[in-house]
Amino acid sequence: MIYLTRYLLKHYIRSQKYVAPVIFYIITMLLIYSYKPNPVADSYSVTAMLLFFGAAWLGLTVMNTEPAGQYQLLVLHAGSKRKAVFAQLICALIMQFGLTAITVLYPVVTGMFGRVPSTGEWIMAWAGHLALSLLGLGLSVFFQKSYIPMLSRSMPPFIVVMLLSFVQGSLSGRLPESIQWVVKILPPAFYLVREMMLFEDLKLGAVVLTTVWAVLYAIVLLIIHVWLSGRRDLRS
Repeated sequence: MIYLTRYLLKHYIRSQKYVAPVIFYIITMLLIYSYKPNPVADSYSVTAMLLFFGAAWLGLTVMNTEPAGQYQLLVLHAGSKRKAVFAQLICALIMQFGLTAITVLYPVVTGMFGRVPSTGEWIMAWAGHLALSLLGLGLSVFFQKSYIPMLSRSMPPFIVVMLLSFVQGSLSGRLPESIQWVVKILPPAFYLVREMMLFEDLKLGAVVLTTVWAVLYAIVLLIIHVWLSGRRDLRS
């Protein structure tokens, strides 16, 4: 598994498919920190929301790196489709962790905050960004070309689902009671960002509980994806 992940990571970096999501994300983050001092909780909540989209985009490029024929050879060498899928997920997580580390550490190292974040704010920042990047990955795997072969067909619903994840608060008050269940099954990105933004007025426990909710949601999505990968040929 280590060698397989290493191969996929090297192949992904050589493909340069990471350039667009990474560069776009970093430039946008730099614009957020274009002035100082910045409030800790508000800044981290905004970059966590941004990372949710960036991580999903990055995850989608990782899943779509291998051409169909090359992927079949990869599965043969790996011994099973699920091993290949696990290696892809690990590769995406490594890249996303790198973005998370840059996001959390950059404003502190460059003095963009008016003060050093407290212990609780450090926990909030790492937990929130990691959870939202994992959630973004969990959503992105179902919009890769294994499920929807044409990019023109996968991108519109992908963007809609990502955006709906951040309008749950307003949707819950506007939808008829008969379809309120739609709001409840949407990814909890909105709630986690909200708890991060209100961190100074809330206790750390509220952020932790919402983070656990987001992580469990993402893990369920990834388990479903891995299970499906062993049930059928995702590249056929």
